[in-house]
Amino acid sequence: MSQLSGQRKRDQTVLSATAVTVVSIFSVAVIVSQAPPPPNVLLITIDTVRADHLGAYGYARAATPVLDRLAREGVRFSDATTQAPLTGPAHAALLTGLYPARIGVRDNATTPVPESVTTAAEIFKARGYRTGGFVGAFILTAPYGFAQGFDTFDADFPGFSDGLKLQVQRRGDAVVDAAVRWLDQGKGSDTIQGVRPFTFAEPFFAWVHLYDAHAPYDPPAPFAARFKAAPYDGEIAYVDACIGRLIAALERTGRLDRTLVAVVADHGESLGEHGEQEHGMFLYDEVLRIPWIMRLPARAHAGVTIAEQVRAIDVLPTLTAVAGIPMGRVDGESVAGLMEGKARRDPPSSYAETFYPKWHYGWSELKSIRGDRRKYVEAPKPELYDLRADPAERSNVAAERGTLVAGMAGELARIAAGFGAAATTDAPKPDADTLARLRSLGYVGMAAPSTVAGRGPDPKDMIAGAETFRSGISRAMDALARDQPAAAIAQLKQLLTINDRSYELHLFLGDAYTATRQFDNALGEYAAARLLNPRSAAPPLSAARAYLAQGDTTRARQQADEAAAIEPGSGDVSVVRGMIEERAGRTTEAIAAYTAAVRANGSDPQARARLASLAMRARLFDIAHPQFEALLRMGYRPSRMHFGLAQIAEAKDDKARAIAEYREAIRLEPSFTDARTALARLGG
Repeated sequence: MSQLSGQRKRDQTVLSATAVTVVSIFSVAVIVSQAPPPPNVLLITIDTVRADHLGAYGYARAATPVLDRLAREGVRFSDATTQAPLTGPAHAALLTGLYPARIGVRDNATTPVPESVTTAAEIFKARGYRTGGFVGAFILTAPYGFAQGFDTFDADFPGFSDGLKLQVQRRGDAVVDAAVRWLDQGKGSDTIQGVRPFTFAEPFFAWVHLYDAHAPYDPPAPFAARFKAAPYDGEIAYVDACIGRLIAALERTGRLDRTLVAVVADHGESLGEHGEQEHGMFLYDEVLRIPWIMRLPARAHAGVTIAEQVRAIDVLPTLTAVAGIPMGRVDGESVAGLMEGKARRDPPSSYAETFYPKWHYGWSELKSIRGDRRKYVEAPKPELYDLRADPAERSNVAAERGTLVAGMAGELARIAAGFGAAATTDAPKPDADTLARLRSLGYVGMAAPSTVAGRGPDPKDMIAGAETFRSGISRAMDALARDQPAAAIAQLKQLLTINDRSYELHLFLGDAYTATRQFDNALGEYAAARLLNPRSAAPPLSAARAYLAQGDTTRARQQADEAAAIEPGSGDVSVVRGMIEERAGRTTEAIAAYTAAVRANGSDPQARARLASLAMRARLFDIAHPQFEALLRMGYRPSRMHFGLAQIAEAKDDKARAIAEYREAIRLEPSFTDARTALARLGG
């Protein structure tokens, strides 16, 4: 735990204790002038939404009436910036008030938000708030630390696929459906199973995440037809409509004017500017500048626009300040005073970074510092922009402004130097076997410290070929999906001649070699992938599967443990551990591992199916039964699930139920011989 995080935890404890003391002192007296009740807080994060594509920010073609209304009735920050152009790190900043690097969150679906870090939900929960989280992307779920502090955390992803977990998402309507059900609990209406209904007098903190504007842009009807020529705008219009349903739910129950509604994007989107099609690679304003709108209780400060630069790390301190809740020391600061016209004498600069080009392409990482007027980008070829004279960041004036570059570089270095151990990115030192595999594959020198730690090429020099490279990897993945690993290997090896520093390329090539049972080659590729991206659990986890396929449970367990050290709460790691224990004949331990996998990610059918199968063989029917039921609800191999339920019913001498389940299995799969044989045995 970093010194800042530990101090913040202690500060929070002291503040809580102080609050209890104050209440104790004054509870014996009759207070004539009572404080107003604490406001509800609704935080809506909209993924991948550029500020300049909303009507409230001047976009003429926008269809965002709800967000525009919130801006009219609230406060609009016209120069808000994010700390990272990636969903996971950006949300870590929003929900903790800390720079993501300080807590080690620098990529999606890798290092989780540490349990030692106090999150927004934990702060509000400690003050008596009911807390609910509702997310639209798997990369913001419990295994990555985003469920901390929530009484209810809704993250149900039908059709989950482990191989595509970075792309797993659900529509905004599904997210909002769950959020509205939770908000309506106070009406005494139908309750959510396992959730205690609460009264409207109790304050709530709700986080609703809408992922829809993320690529690929595929808005639902009627937005698809209306925005056929501009699908990104169509997705934003759909997100706006989803937000409208949340606002309507609060209005319907008379709570809107008692609620602080904050809408903020995690990052923007590069729609071809600077050669980037989406986000993650660069730190230009098309991805760093974000919308931030707040409608305060009773429409306080309605129509106010804040022109001063604010940051994603300022969001949480501002929410708690408006709610009257003290919080410990963080990197961000409350900007509530700006809404009252209290300008800051020395507004802080905004630090941002992206390690995506380094860990996914083998290119250099980028860091930036953004002031009120200028931005400096630390890169192999440094960049400096005058944002007032050159808002599109087309004219790099670093060469002419050496003194200014040195000053801003120094400020950036001071911020980064304070991040501590969590920000280190050292790759593990390869052992002799790993080095031998790397050399046998021709990766001579890949494990050399100077190469691994080196910055790599400047992304702006490489971006022109990025789309071609990405499409080549997509073709290889398509070949793997068609069970054509040899074709995938040929495609990926060709791409190696273009860029042998791509982490995904080596990872996928390892998968292709595994599919052809070329395990030595596969393990070499996984080792290369791990050297290039030490923060990802995928390479050691894939190596564990390769060792397990060879029957080497000892080395498989070692690799799984190394993956667990990177992603402690990963359901994928628990599944592989279950497979290892099952192969070793340790049924109890395997059941425990599969159960942990289901608990970490209930949307993963693989975890549930493995747990159900092993429990059936061990005749642990009370464990198997709920898994079959859950898998049926998920639409996973329904005939086989009914067959499993029939077997349980037959084992428990419930002949009528067994016959009914066998018949349903046959109806769904007429050629299901085992089901027909079992039904005949029962005389059905």
